[in-house]
Amino acid sequence: MKLIVSTFLLIGSFSYAQFALADCIYPKMNIDFPNGAIATMEEMVAAQTSFKAYNANMDAYLDCLDNELSQVSEELDIYPDIKKLNNQKYDAAVDVLTQAADEWNASVRAYKAQ
Repeated sequence: MKLIVSTFLLIGSFSYAQFALADCIYPKMNIDFPNGAIATMEEMVAAQTSFKAYNANMDAYLDCLDNELSQVSEELDIYPDIKKLNNQKYDAAVDVLTQAADEWNASVRAYKAQ
């Protein structure tokens, strides 16, 4: 009987953890980074505006991940697994944001070199 109850509690904990970490919506990156070597000022300004919006959306996503993790009790047996999943999502998002920033910076450098 204890085994059955423990199993249901474990399954319920995983379900709760999945639910708790499911509210954050990963932002889509809709940016066409122009070739800075041939881009116009208008294209660069449009890309900059898009990148700033994406950066703000990604910051909100990262804040959401932090907030959701803070709402999960550290007393749960599966808290380390939840934290690991949260950290993986966070790190992956930072990696994508860093790659986008690198692409933007390359466009800006090429534009300034015109």
